Amino acid sequence: MRELNRAPVLREDPPEGVDRIVSCADHEGVPRALLAAFKFRRLTGLAPLIAGFMADAAGPPREGQTIMVPVPPARIRTWLRGFDPVGLLAIEVARSTGITLPDDPLLYRRGQARQRGRGRAGRLGDPPDIRPLEGAGRLLGGREVLLLDDVMTTGATLATAAASVRQAGAASVSALTFTRRL
Repeated sequence: MRELNRAPVLREDPPEGVDRIVSCADHEGVPRALLAAFKFRRLTGLAPLIAGFMADAAGPPREGQTIMVPVPPARIRTWLRGFDPVGLLAIEVARSTGITLPDDPLLYRRGQARQRGRGRAGRLGDPPDIRPLEGAGRLLGGREVLLLDDVMTTGATLATAAASVRQAGAASVSALTFTRRL
């Protein structure tokens, strides 16, 4: 807990299409181990702890203006894990901050390619195919969107998600992650 509490909040260098980004910590040491335990060892009880740090880093939302959009996982990853880590974090962050989280997904991810284990060039050269679902524009049009993801490594996934919410009419796009690779 001491290492997490001492970790500097990272706010610079958003990926393409993202106006602002906030990450709770660098993707190493305790933050990385905590995220790995949550995602890969299925320690879903860690979601409130991780989301608490994310909510604190995000700060207060503008009243009624911001809508949170979790970055969608590859369906095979959700099936293999038995849960959607980012979806769980989004529920907890929304509960802590009061930021609107739609009941239904607004984005979907085509294909089954995973980002983990791919090098920087592979991630940037072939980012995930993320698209808005039909009707997303009704909720996103003219709104501030907060994209939520667990980790940012190259920014390829967040950039693709940002392009999708902008396509659906978002006025501005921010991102919030637990960790970030520097």
